[in-house]
Amino acid sequence: MMIGDASMRIKLNRATKIIMGWLDQLAKGIYNPIVTVWSSPKGNRRHILKGVKSGREHHLLSDGEYREGIYRESLPQTKIYYEQCPLWDVERAIRIAHDMGIKYPVDEDGEAYILSTDFLCEDINLKTGEITKVARSYKPIDSLSIETKHPVSVTRTFQKIELEYRYYAEIGVKFELITDLDISKACARHLKWARKPAFFTHEFIQHEEAFLYSFLNNWQRDPLSILEANIARTNENLHISYSDAFCLFQWCLWSHKLPVDLEQRINPLRPIVFKGGR
Repeated sequence: MMIGDASMRIKLNRATKIIMGWLDQLAKGIYNPIVTVWSSPKGNRRHILKGVKSGREHHLLSDGEYREGIYRESLPQTKIYYEQCPLWDVERAIRIAHDMGIKYPVDEDGEAYILSTDFLCEDINLKTGEITKVARSYKPIDSLSIETKHPVSVTRTFQKIELEYRYYAEIGVKFELITDLDISKACARHLKWARKPAFFTHEFIQHEEAFLYSFLNNWQRDPLSILEANIARTNENLHISYSDAFCLFQWCLWSHKLPVDLEQRINPLRPIVFKGGR
């Protein structure tokens, strides 16, 4: 199958076959990213992240995507996310590129590439329970500046962003651009450190409410006490093990139930810092 006028014929045979196979798996409840760490270009910093919410391996193709992936799954309002999600209606994507007056990417044989979005998220309104799909594209901040990248490269990046925006606008899905400014290395590092207990919450989750009350009460009494001492007092108050209390602290940090300033270094031998200095 080919589309386009005689001056720009684009073959769809390969893309159609891949998308049909992808949709078939999706209909069976199996999500596969259209680009994996194995199929992405060599030289990229690639990561596989075992998802807390999804229970599957997420394929993240850069350090920035890895940080965003960790942050996104920690947020209570993100129900789940699908990484490297294809713009599955390839004919729509090609038509939008044509409308924009830009060249749709093809391989050396004229076969259309399948474009993808870094994150397709299902966000939940915590007050109403309404679920909304939001497409999010990650771009390094330096890829958007002609001070660090060639103008042609920057132009092509913005064209890809515009194409994604128009594609999702047509199907009624919100689109957002995310950069390094949205999630810092420090924040992602702390969330990565705190996420391990999220895989076995059944061992301690019954103490969550009591832990939050006791931990915050102890902190208010002595804001300058070191974190380790605060946790020790909390586990004594609740008559649970120190390891369970420490896991509860990590879990409450991970799930954003404690308003800890994740930009500040967390050290068990130093006082904890809350957002706004509270």
